[in-house]
Amino acid sequence: MAQYDGFAEQYNQLVKQGGPTGPEAAFRYIETQLGRLADVRGLAICDVGCGQGELSLRLSRSGADVTGVDLSSEQLAIARGESDRVRWVLDDAMELGTLPDEAFDFVVSSVMLMDVSDHAKVFRASHRILKPGGAMIWVIMHPCFQSPFSHPLGDGSRKVLDYREQFWKSGGTGTIRSTLGAYHRPLAMYINDFMGAGFALGRVDELDRLDTSVDVLPAHFAAIGFKLPK
Repeated sequence: MAQYDGFAEQYNQLVKQGGPTGPEAAFRYIETQLGRLADVRGLAICDVGCGQGELSLRLSRSGADVTGVDLSSEQLAIARGESDRVRWVLDDAMELGTLPDEAFDFVVSSVMLMDVSDHAKVFRASHRILKPGGAMIWVIMHPCFQSPFSHPLGDGSRKVLDYREQFWKSGGTGTIRSTLGAYHRPLAMYINDFMGAGFALGRVDELDRLDTSVDVLPAHFAAIGFKLPK
């Protein structure tokens, strides 16, 4: 996302450190589900909102033909410095205007849908670039258990104070979320808009936390949908 210009190195360190607030669990889920669905060697995969490129790089090492798309030129600069095995593309996830119709076997999206103002546009653009029979796998921060309105109580549980659709910014200064904020949406909105974009829902998952020192509730929500053959 373009708003990550200025935070590219900070986000890169978050990813590289693999901490509990990072996207590592989402990466592992996407890799596992892709392996369950197909032998990805030689298949075309588009990583929408690829950020600094970690997931794209991992998928390319599996033999896939990967295109990483992001609107942050600074994030893509980091990605290009890591590898030229991936095709890095500067484009808007809500449009994917530089990508042709029905060009990809899979589209993946790792914890980025909360950063866009219109997630349904991402679903529609992803559906357009998928081949018939292809699939989209997306992961978001769990909007119930990992949100600014959900607070740990110290006994492994959480208290949820709000669950409405809204834009928010965290407290403090100088952090990604205090500066850029994010969009909070209920699960039903994501699922219904995903199906509304034309996807046949294949499965949903609530991912186990990699770090359960704070609580044991899911930190991520994931879904897989298929573009039906013509």
